[in-house]
Amino acid sequence: MFGIRLPSLPRKSAQELLCIEINGVNLKIARAKIGIKRNEIADLVSRDISGVPENDIPAAIEETVKGLQTKNPYVVYSVSSNLVITKNIEVPSTDPKEIKDIINLQAGRHTPYSREEIIADYIEIGTYKHSYTRILLVIVARSIVKKYFDMVEKARMRLEKVCFVPESLSMVLPGMLRLDTAVVPVGIVHVDGPLTDFIVVFKNKPIFIRSIPIGAQHLIDSREKYEARFAEEIKRSLEAYNSENIEVSPKTIVLTGAVEDIKNMATFLGTAINMQLKVISYLDNELISEKAAKTAVLARGVSFLNVITPLIALKEMKIGLVPEEVKLRKSLEERGQQLITTGIMILTALLLFFIIIISNIFFKSAYLNSLGARYNKLEQDAEILEKDYSRLQLVKSYLLNQGYPLEVLTELYRTIPIEVELNDIRFDRGGKLSIKGTAASMPSVFGFAEKLEKSDYFKDVKTKYTSKRKDGIIDVTDFEMTVPLTKGPE
Repeated sequence: MFGIRLPSLPRKSAQELLCIEINGVNLKIARAKIGIKRNEIADLVSRDISGVPENDIPAAIEETVKGLQTKNPYVVYSVSSNLVITKNIEVPSTDPKEIKDIINLQAGRHTPYSREEIIADYIEIGTYKHSYTRILLVIVARSIVKKYFDMVEKARMRLEKVCFVPESLSMVLPGMLRLDTAVVPVGIVHVDGPLTDFIVVFKNKPIFIRSIPIGAQHLIDSREKYEARFAEEIKRSLEAYNSENIEVSPKTIVLTGAVEDIKNMATFLGTAINMQLKVISYLDNELISEKAAKTAVLARGVSFLNVITPLIALKEMKIGLVPEEVKLRKSLEERGQQLITTGIMILTALLLFFIIIISNIFFKSAYLNSLGARYNKLEQDAEILEKDYSRLQLVKSYLLNQGYPLEVLTELYRTIPIEVELNDIRFDRGGKLSIKGTAASMPSVFGFAEKLEKSDYFKDVKTKYTSKRKDGIIDVTDFEMTVPLTKGPE
């Protein structure tokens, strides 16, 4: 059996559910709140629009909804049975796709309208003769549905779905009124202000629907005039159902809806149709708030089931009466929304990417500036150290070279033969030693050069010139040598 609960919100951005119905006499609205702790039918509103021009109805809807102080509602519209054509037919197929194709081809034959002027859908009742499917065909004029879409749009709202009232009643009332429709069909007589729906419900599906043009207002205001006619209409409805041989005849008839003022008719009606008839109020339900229940009681002769049940059965309902152009527009809007979402995500990703890059650049620049500042300080310290090091090297060089000329002269003195006399010794800045002197003979000069070569202080000794001359009676040789100085012994 269908659970009596409100569904989760069909749209994440929605805050509340709103159902609207216009039956020519009343504008009825139900508001459902989906909360964390409690889900409920929070408000019910009925407004008399019998004298209001059709062009002014959108303003009446807008004003009424504004009084409810609703926020971003998910709006559905409830189409009553008197605006819809229903037919019980058998289709030679059990495949849902084939059934849909057959209905699309043949729906126009059951109405005075062309196929382009209607919206058709169906409820599957069951399979018969193994290969046939019995269905309840539902047909509504496209112009009627389009009119309601325009009205809601002019009321500055967006209509999301159009619901078929007998379907929602069949799904919700068995659970709400504690009726068992799983084995035997149950007849439900839903009494509203200007009209009544006679629905045979089997397994929580409507298998037969008939609209009766007598409602609670007729029975309250002119009971003597309409009571017998009302009973006759119920009887005819039962006969029409039995003549179509859909299922077994219902054993129980339940009278519900606007029944507070006509409860005393139960005995008369039961006797007239020769069946058990129960009168059950729908208001004794925890899903309906105390405020909404009080409103329903005060709205004499008005049933709010047409706007309550679509909110409860919203997700489970099969009938879709939305025009194709509206579906196409929604599809395009959804795709556009998806494209916008995708674009936003891509832009966000790019923005994050650039933020990361810029952050890296910023932090690396800051780190580089920090390194630069540290380097500048280190460079200054290095310059100071370099100057100090140069001074130390200079001092070291001075200390290391101090006494070096004496060492060279000592070594020179050690290597001079007896027969050689030095006349002139010079150092230049290039570290070269120039020696001039006189030897007793030429071999003495070469012998002196040889000794210098063997010293650690003198290398690559070159004799610039030798010249013989007479010194008195003795022959002597003048010479000049250049000697590059080395460091000396390690």
